Amino acid sequence: MKEKLFIIFSLAFITLTAQDIHFSQFSAIKASLNPALIGYQQQDYQIQLQRRSQWESVTKPFTTFSVAINRKNIYNNFSTSLQFIDDKAGDSNFSTSGVVLSLSRRNNILNHQNISLGGSAAYYRRSLDQSNLFFVDDENIPSYSKHFLDLSLGFVHEYELKKNITILSGVSIFHINKPNQSFFENSNVELKTNNKIHSSIIYYYKPGVQIKPGFYYSEQGGSQEFVFGANLNYLLMKYKREILVFRAALHNRYNDAIIPSLGFKIDNFDIMASYDINTSSLVSASDYKGGFEFSIIYNWERHNKTSNKPLIICPKYL
Repeated sequence: MKEKLFIIFSLAFITLTAQDIHFSQFSAIKASLNPALIGYQQQDYQIQLQRRSQWESVTKPFTTFSVAINRKNIYNNFSTSLQFIDDKAGDSNFSTSGVVLSLSRRNNILNHQNISLGGSAAYYRRSLDQSNLFFVDDENIPSYSKHFLDLSLGFVHEYELKKNITILSGVSIFHINKPNQSFFENSNVELKTNNKIHSSIIYYYKPGVQIKPGFYYSEQGGSQEFVFGANLNYLLMKYKREILVFRAALHNRYNDAIIPSLGFKIDNFDIMASYDINTSSLVSASDYKGGFEFSIIYNWERHNKTSNKPLIICPKYL
């Protein structure tokens, strides 16, 4: 029986490692996309909260929760982030939880161009709970857990093509140390590297209107994810330090889902909700239902920087 379980869990892990934890709103929590993006925010501090629930129409929902706090320019153009992640999947409560510390530095290299380098160190715990599983033979099967260290690197290039057009592109590599995630001793199941490429054009169409087309590509262990689409941000109101921005987006995850999003930026709060409309071969079981996701972001300045001056909105962070 133990040999059979070893084979089953090994095959399951090979399948599961083909895709990391991911969000449809992939740019909401920057550390999950590219550690070099830490610090790309208008104000000094930022708290990012994101939650996703998917496949409720097919099986027990897969849920992912993440919260991060970012500090911009903590010292000499260095920015830092601390992120907490919790993910649960299936009846076995296959769980991934961890803490991620990221550091980046932004540098001006030429007129209208910046580069940013970043890195992350994470400590994860993965576990399985078989109390809700049923087997043909009665077996006293223990629960399993695994702890491992994970390292990632990222690079971002920012180019201000015109005063109203900025191109932001980057690459990142997650799990560069290929940690062993096997639950069994004397077994090595490497966590495959996850290579990501992303790019967006931040186009300030006219005062108060920003259009942001872009794409995101991820490759891990032979599996690929390609998402493309555009965001629209429309400034509804600006009065002194009070602003109201309407946000809308439409993306497509190739061969998988169409993802509409709606939200608002209200003063320092940024709220966005999205839904994956499944279009893959699973539609016969999912009935086009995919995953619901929302994100809440709060920004603020240091106390000694606050003033009664009117708020100046940078187009990049609209």
